[in-house]
This record gives sequence, structure tokens and C-alpha cells, in this order.
Amino acid sequence: MGNALASLIAIAGTLLGASATHVFQLRTARQTRRHAWDERLWQERLTTYGAFADALTSYRYSQNDRWHRHREDPDGPTDVAARDISFARRASAKSALFRLQLVTADPMLNHLATQALDAAWRIYASEDQVELNTRRDNALSALEEFMNAASQQVLEVGRGQAQRVSFHISP
Repeated sequence: MGNALASLIAIAGTLLGASATHVFQLRTARQTRRHAWDERLWQERLTTYGAFADALTSYRYSQNDRWHRHREDPDGPTDVAARDISFARRASAKSALFRLQLVTADPMLNHLATQALDAAWRIYASEDQVELNTRRDNALSALEEFMNAASQQVLEVGRGQAQRVSFHISP
């Protein structure tokens, strides 16, 4: 009888140990999947935010060039070419904005990105050089504001730190 009781206790201990191991393995697997997901999202945000900044910078420059080409020769070949380039770069910037909106649910970040795109769009509507300079500076400031907010989010979410990185983008 003593051997049977010892055997039952051994079997119960083995089953309990196997069950506990299974539970811990499931928990570890869940944590590993979550960590991998977070890492992929963090990488995607880095790529997407950078691509948006790139596309917006190109668009800003094209708007500036378009303004100058239009002043030199309205509806001339260089004006038409600058307009076409500007339209293509706006499409690229809009596409980058849509991708950005897919990888972040942060309404503030989406708003700042949209404001930066709108500020770049306004550059061409400048009446004179003074207004052009002001609108160009506003577009640059809007992009910097977006980049600072995006970098803050990436640092907080991706690394679990609340460090502040400040960007200064050359005109």
C-alpha cells in the first residue's frame, strides 16, 4: 500500500510539474510573440515616419521651385515641368501620409503630419518673396514639429524610455 501511495504521489507530482511547465511555456510564447510584434511595429514606424519626412521635404522643395519657375515664365516649359514634378511629389507625400496613418492611431501625430503637408502645399500660393519665405519657414517648422512628436513616440513606445530628441531640418 505504501508503494502504491508513493507511486500516486510521484505521478501527481509529475503531472503537476508538466502542467506548470506547459502554462509557463504558453506564457513565454505569448510574450515572445508580443515582443516580436512590438519590434516589427517599431521598425515600421521608423521607416514610415522617415519616408513621410523624405517625401514631404521633396514636395516642399518642388513647391519652392514651382513658385520660382512660374514667376520666371508663366506657363512656359520650365513652369509646366516644375508643376508636373510638384504634382508627382505631392502624390508621393500623400501616399506616405496614408501609410503613416496606417501605422499610428495617434490623432495628434496624424494631425501634425496633415498640417505639415498642408503647409507645404501653401508655399506655391505665395504672392511675393516675403510671403514665400514665411510660408517656406512655416512648412519647415510644421515638419520639425511632426518629427519631434514622431521621435518622442518612437522612443517611448519602442524603447520604453521618455527621452527627448530634437530635430532641426535644414531649409
